[in-house]
Amino acid sequence: MGGRAFPDLHVPRMNHQVYEKVKRTALKILSKRFVNATAIPEAPEKLDFGDVDFVIELSPSTPLPHHQVALDLGAKNIKNNHPTYSFAVPLEDTDEGVQAFAQVDIQVCLPGDLAWTIFLHGYGDLGSILGTFNYVNGFTSKNDGFFVRIREQEAQNWSASQVFLSKDPNLVMDFLGLDKHEFQRGFGSERQLFDWAVSSRLFNRRLVETRRDNSEMRSRMEKRPMFRRFMSQYLPSIPDVVAGPLETRDAHTDAALVFFDKADNFNSRRAKVLIENAEDRAWYIIKTTVLTPHAKLEAKRLNEVVRALKRFVGFKGGEPYICDEPEMDAECQARFALYITEADEVTPNLRDWILKNWEEVKSRERQRAKGSRRAAAQEG
Repeated sequence: MGGRAFPDLHVPRMNHQVYEKVKRTALKILSKRFVNATAIPEAPEKLDFGDVDFVIELSPSTPLPHHQVALDLGAKNIKNNHPTYSFAVPLEDTDEGVQAFAQVDIQVCLPGDLAWTIFLHGYGDLGSILGTFNYVNGFTSKNDGFFVRIREQEAQNWSASQVFLSKDPNLVMDFLGLDKHEFQRGFGSERQLFDWAVSSRLFNRRLVETRRDNSEMRSRMEKRPMFRRFMSQYLPSIPDVVAGPLETRDAHTDAALVFFDKADNFNSRRAKVLIENAEDRAWYIIKTTVLTPHAKLEAKRLNEVVRALKRFVGFKGGEPYICDEPEMDAECQARFALYITEADEVTPNLRDWILKNWEEVKSRERQRAKGSRRAAAQEG
């Protein structure tokens, strides 16, 4: 999108009249081949246009017949940036004897996702503006829906931290406190769109402005004029009272889990994350305060001993012991975090036991690994 897919062709920005003509013609052609082909609404008060954006629904098993679509549109070139395909469609008028082209972009979404895709990508940079409010409060909007993030996991695994809430735009707007009827009618001016956006329950001017100077935001402001006007002109023009009371991220998360009925899923996943984080912390402490300084283990040997301890050590009545058989399932292995004190120290009984038994445990892990390799060789 943005009219830059074909740098080797002359793709001038289109005035409103040319844009509307290209949009009508392309939509008529696309509608013959695709049910519900839709033009993505542009930002209000836009004077010229770099491309014309459409969205269509296709199942994953049905790839876009882009070569046939190019023939339908009379396009000269195609650029595939799945899920968006760009087509260079010749314009009737030449520009000083040079053939001019219009860039027609077609974004593919899954069946049933049309409305969500329009909500996410419609009206210029609106989705990016709302996304800024979402981000600082622990939410993420992307092509496959609206998500809330598990705070304790996002630093280690951003993708895994996201818990799906919905991809129904009306439901999401209801949660955000946005007037869905106004969105569906469209916006008469950029100011009206900005006013609508900041009515979101997640908007807080102070939080948004704290992110203004990070590199990602600066880059977005450089590339997206509408987003830049929102940050640099609109925000300073509104009174602080618009920001409202500063609700915590946890409060917004709790409200979302109730609204979308996702508390059980979120809480079960978060509980698992907390256990994993506690175990990671426990092993960091064991390695740095016991194995490295006292057992003099380094790098490869240290990792081998840690694997062995995880697989061959169990606890009974709070006391560690060597298991006869290894536990290979990480979720079923003993929890060493239970034996780390509030002062981030290994309990004396576990520390002493590890120093006394780590070599025997390592030996058992080596025997297990050797047996596995032998069995694999025999099968091969």
